[in-house]
Amino acid sequence: MDFGQTFKRLRKSKGMTLKEAAGDGLSIAQLSRFENGLSMVTVDLLYDMLININTTPQEYYFLMGKDTEEKLKAFFQRVIKLDNDEEYDEELSGLKDMIRKTNARPYSWEQYFYYFVESQIQVRKGKNPESNRLVLDYLLQVDDWGEMELRLYAFFGFMFPVETTHFLMKTAIKKSQLYQAIPQSMKLLQTILTNNFSTFIYHDRLDFAEEALELLEKECIKNNEFVETHLNLLFNKGILAFKKNDPEKGKAYCEQVLSLCDILKQVDRKKIFANRYKAWKKEYTNPNYKELLIEPGLVGLKLT
Repeated sequence: MDFGQTFKRLRKSKGMTLKEAAGDGLSIAQLSRFENGLSMVTVDLLYDMLININTTPQEYYFLMGKDTEEKLKAFFQRVIKLDNDEEYDEELSGLKDMIRKTNARPYSWEQYFYYFVESQIQVRKGKNPESNRLVLDYLLQVDDWGEMELRLYAFFGFMFPVETTHFLMKTAIKKSQLYQAIPQSMKLLQTILTNNFSTFIYHDRLDFAEEALELLEKECIKNNEFVETHLNLLFNKGILAFKKNDPEKGKAYCEQVLSLCDILKQVDRKKIFANRYKAWKKEYTNPNYKELLIEPGLVGLKLT
């Protein structure tokens, strides 16, 4: 949902007319064009319009953020569904065509969805995706990372060369300092570090994985309101122990997480952790066993 559509949704929820929302700042026709995505308004004028419909900028941007989350969630759910389809390549190409028809704007989520799907198609053909390079170039040119850049890194980080993902790990923390007071950004940082850990374990870079866990633990101490992050931290300590051939320590951490899930009534998460624990307990000595769990902050993609 764009700026105008979000405003329209808020206006209608307040039971206010176009005339009441427009006030003296613009005409009804101008507001209608804005709400329908045909034109934009200045920031000052937008804030005046929000006052007219008794809405704070914080409420407005929160709603826009929620709409973005729904869009991301719907996309990932579709990708997960395709992943279980026997005709995966054909379905993936169909999804790519569907996104192309939206005429996505540069740097929009639709454009990055296209890049994501295109990269999957190229990887399956044994090629190096140019789209990953485009995303990486964008991330490197932005001085301060906000929610968009953090989500992109969470979204694409596992597809970069592992050394690049490691380089960007501290960059993500440093470049997002201006936004770390925002709970959503704090959670994204923790999600990124969790994803990085999984990526490094997948590539058998235990040194990078340990570093990611240390950074995640520091973030958890600073911002401790996200229960799922603490559970991930403990479980990942268990995985690292398994990778270091210390199964007793690994079992202790993983079983602690399962007990905490019972205490905290995390029923769905317990099922996920239980299945992963069962696999790691059985396969930790198998050099061919691989697990990559990516959470874009919304929904997990598991590749085993």
